[in-house]
Amino acid sequence: MGQIKLNYQTVMDKLDEVSQAVEALAMKKAADKAGENSLEFVTKWTAREAEVSEMVSNFKEALMKNVQDTRSNVKTLKEQDEAIAAK
Repeated sequence: MGQIKLNYQTVMDKLDEVSQAVEALAMKKAADKAGENSLEFVTKWTAREAEVSEMVSNFKEALMKNVQDTRSNVKTLKEQDEAIAAK
């Protein structure tokens, strides 16, 4: 049977990098620069921009949840490895 080695600190460091990248992910609102324009195009653009912003927000939430779950799973693997090694 093959062996899988978990380099705990490397994995946790990479998860930290992912978390920082997710936190840095932001959208600038161009609609704020539209001013008082009431063109149909601007209205549709603003609505689509709001939809994209919501999708990005949902993506960030899901990604952070995945990072948290992965952290938990990696910690569990480490604990199990330590328990097996102690036997």
